[in-house]
Amino acid sequence: MTTLPRVPVLFATLVLAYLLPGLVGHDPWKTEDAIGIGIVHQMLEHGRWIVPYLADEGYLENGPFHYWVAALTAKLFGLVLTPHDGARLASGVMMAAALAFVHLAGRELYGRTEGLGAVLALLGCLGLLVHAHETLGDISMLAGQALAWYGIALAPRKALRAGWLLGAGLVVAALSKGVPAVVAPITVALAAPLVSSAWRRREYLMSLIPALLMTVALCGGWLVLAESRSGGLALAWWQANAAQFAVPPAAVLGYWGQTLAWALWPAWPLALWTLWEGRRRAVEPGTRMLIAAVVVSFAVLVFLDDPREVYALPLLVPLALLAGAGVPTLRRGADNALAWFGALSAGLLGALMWLGWFAMMTGYPPTIARNFAKLEPGHVPQFSWTVLAVALAFTLGWLWLIVRGERSVFRGVSFWAAGITLLWGLATTLILSWVDYGKSYRTVAQALKKSIPADTRCIESRGLGEAQRAVFDYHAEVVTRRLERGAEARCSVLLVQAREGESDDIGPVWKLLWEGRRPRDRERFRLYQHRP
Repeated sequence: MTTLPRVPVLFATLVLAYLLPGLVGHDPWKTEDAIGIGIVHQMLEHGRWIVPYLADEGYLENGPFHYWVAALTAKLFGLVLTPHDGARLASGVMMAAALAFVHLAGRELYGRTEGLGAVLALLGCLGLLVHAHETLGDISMLAGQALAWYGIALAPRKALRAGWLLGAGLVVAALSKGVPAVVAPITVALAAPLVSSAWRRREYLMSLIPALLMTVALCGGWLVLAESRSGGLALAWWQANAAQFAVPPAAVLGYWGQTLAWALWPAWPLALWTLWEGRRRAVEPGTRMLIAAVVVSFAVLVFLDDPREVYALPLLVPLALLAGAGVPTLRRGADNALAWFGALSAGLLGALMWLGWFAMMTGYPPTIARNFAKLEPGHVPQFSWTVLAVALAFTLGWLWLIVRGERSVFRGVSFWAAGITLLWGLATTLILSWVDYGKSYRTVAQALKKSIPADTRCIESRGLGEAQRAVFDYHAEVVTRRLERGAEARCSVLLVQAREGESDDIGPVWKLLWEGRRPRDRERFRLYQHRP
């Protein structure tokens, strides 16, 4: 493979090929992407800019920062893109920022080669791939945390500048995801003098003052403004953030063990190699800081209530930085194993995607074509020269990298990252319309809207999920009053979401008006009207 530091255009091409596909060309998908689009819709159409709102209710899990950026990109590209596609571009922007800060942090802690290795390790992480292309507040949190880690890394050399960068990162992370997003960076920043003598300087301690003042001033200012505009919602947001922490049951450790094993691959084995390879030398200050970052981030993760895979994202940056430090020293056998495992896996899965696309377009092989039709009944494949050209470009670029690339220290991690990029590129071109057909709620939402009586003043709902509330609001401007919030039954129309085979158990006073569902989806929706 061509040595990446000598040919930065290849590195930039790989990053762009990873970031851009999947941001546009499909409807909001359940769960996080749909929720994010719903919040942006409330900002753009109803002017709810200060506190995130989801379908006419305050959304207390995230801060507003990412949705501000998403609303801005939706506005900027409104003439050429749909609002949901334009909003998703914000994730591309914030991911690019996160990758840049990871590179800077790795270069500051170890060197230029290690910085590039950290970016490649991060790009290859399986748990990041889908989330990086969703309208998700956690992506801005990731960028903010990466900036904060860079600020801490820079502090021994340029303390004052590092303090401002740390503060900016903390503000972005806090306004994106709330209190849990800043616990690890603040803890490590305060404990850094205990971790290594590199941070045991008066200048560093003084740099923490502007960082903490900036965080308190800007985040506190937002809370005051939100409280004055929302009538108590800011206090509820703060309380909800505090309530996210709980003593975990023993089963949580098992869940995270299984989840992190794949979500953090290949960063975690490379990070372990970094520690193993340097076991006989004095531990570098950067390595000590990153170990502390991983430990504290994992502790925060474990003590979060309601564990979800997306909560593992904060572990990615410190692990990727540790992994990048081990890339140049990786043994040839291990490097070849990672390279060819990535190449063979991507080649096999990519060939299957091409075969599936060919079957959908031509009907041959008939068994595969029937399986695709059975999985998404009603989907009509449409041939597109643009889709074919982009998919061919991904495939040929990957083949060139594998066949013609020269040997370098980045061989294993770059082959893996390129394989992930190939598979994502093919998934978001060759089979995107098929996937979108099954994941989109557009048809269901529009059918629901047509079935609502013209004289309806309000709609109650029961069992309606957050993603479903978001897409019904976005696609059809259908907003309900949730009975789960204790609302009294005063509306004449009721919308119920339930699983297939479950009884609605609402009594004979309600008359069924409509029933709908997505193809092959177990969740179904029923609209009732109160009998006079």
